[in-house]
Amino acid sequence: MGEGANVSRYPLWGMLAALGGFLALQAVAAWHAGVFEYPLDDVYIHLAMAEKIAQGTYGVNLGEPASASSSIVYPFLLLPFPGTEAQRLLPLFWNTLAVAGAGWAWGLVAAAAGLAGAAGATIVIAGPVFLNISGVGYTGMEAAPHLLASLLVVLGLWRALNGQGAAWWLVAAAIAAPLFRYEGLALSLAAAVALWLWGHRRAAGLIACGALGAVLGFSLFLLHLGLDPLPGSILAKTGGLDPQGGIGFRLLVGLIANLVKPAGAILALLLVVLLATAGAIPALRRGPAGAMVATVGAAALAHLVFGQVGWMHRYEPYVLVILLGAFLLAGSAAGSRAARIGQGASLATMAAAAVAYGPTLWGAYVWNPRAIHLQQAQMARFAQDYLKAPVAVNDLGRVAWGNPDYVLDIWGLGSAEARRTRFGPVAPADGWAGPLATAHGVKAAMIYDKWFASAVAPGWVRVATLSVTRPKGALGDWKVAIYATDAADAAALRNDLVAFAPTLPGEAVLTLEGGGA
Repeated sequence: MGEGANVSRYPLWGMLAALGGFLALQAVAAWHAGVFEYPLDDVYIHLAMAEKIAQGTYGVNLGEPASASSSIVYPFLLLPFPGTEAQRLLPLFWNTLAVAGAGWAWGLVAAAAGLAGAAGATIVIAGPVFLNISGVGYTGMEAAPHLLASLLVVLGLWRALNGQGAAWWLVAAAIAAPLFRYEGLALSLAAAVALWLWGHRRAAGLIACGALGAVLGFSLFLLHLGLDPLPGSILAKTGGLDPQGGIGFRLLVGLIANLVKPAGAILALLLVVLLATAGAIPALRRGPAGAMVATVGAAALAHLVFGQVGWMHRYEPYVLVILLGAFLLAGSAAGSRAARIGQGASLATMAAAAVAYGPTLWGAYVWNPRAIHLQQAQMARFAQDYLKAPVAVNDLGRVAWGNPDYVLDIWGLGSAEARRTRFGPVAPADGWAGPLATAHGVKAAMIYDKWFASAVAPGWVRVATLSVTRPKGALGDWKVAIYATDAADAAALRNDLVAFAPTLPGEAVLTLEGGGA
């Protein structure tokens, strides 16, 4: 009686655990920063896209199409209240819901897998924290809604394979997953194949047509705007793996880069254990268990080859979560030996993930909102309140959101011109950002010299450096070089910076070239 009551509480326990970790991260980060801030500048890229969509342009600058968001649907969830503080809080709102939902769904998976006792309670409560469901939501990005959709696909597919019907929410989640992140397409299409083979033809057709149709339709939309068929953010990140290399070599480089990271190695090892267990236990290769292993295993392999691992631990946790969910569910139907192995693999993976994620999450990433506040937020204030003219940057989001003036993204997420220059068939010549800045009337550039010194044109004049005096967290650099793109504008830029400097928070310091701070 008592054990059954505990199992019925698994969804609540999972939700509370996920929210507890999420709120703890937010509280510690806000304490460090002294303000509420997101740990990634990328959140503001989505907000800037949403703001310009509301004004009639799919991009980050009015009148210039750009696909700076790697998510098809996420910017549209941020459309309300463009340019206001209420809009700035929308990523927090959606991620709170997604974290709560993912914790609840994790508890449902545990209940469906028949987990019980101390092992069951540990998996339900520790899973959302150690597998970084809480941390994924903390980033403020689309990864937490994607994780929730993926987990619902696994749960809904398991119910369908066991004769409970293909629920409407399974179909909705399978269509939504690739709309949040392109990686979701592998799981959705694999699930559609499994449903088709098990006689759920209507649901399979709806998922395949809905997921593929939405992705292809979005590509046609981008082509209609004169852009590439994939978002510029995806092309810029994959192009960075080998700027002048072919797609095959980039995929190989990406796979190796994934496998050498701790989380990637854990993911690969878990996939090998799942497949090896299926090879050793015939019941895990047949029936619903076999279909589940094949579906989620294919999605995990696709992520290792085509997806990414790392950067604030937000890309791969959904795969770890659905792999463990599939292992637990399939194992529960394949006999006690498979069930024990599944539970053991879950506990071991959670422990390994805690070691891989915990130190950097709690030792570095909780400081990132402070770092964003001291650097990108101050750059945005200067650009919008003092400079009030077109500017070039390599961190696009915070400066672009709420900015009526042109923002040139020399990284290439928000500028197809810059991306094609950086990652073209021939490496760009030194000073390549100069013509782009001239074409768009850019008066100043705020960039990391460590990344883009070669992009600086000969006529640019370095006027100042913005530094964070107590580096904690993870940024591309702790010093931002500020340039006038024309020597004739250097004096005016210096005057603006002199007026701006006294308004900086204590641990952000502006050093003027030739003296002064």
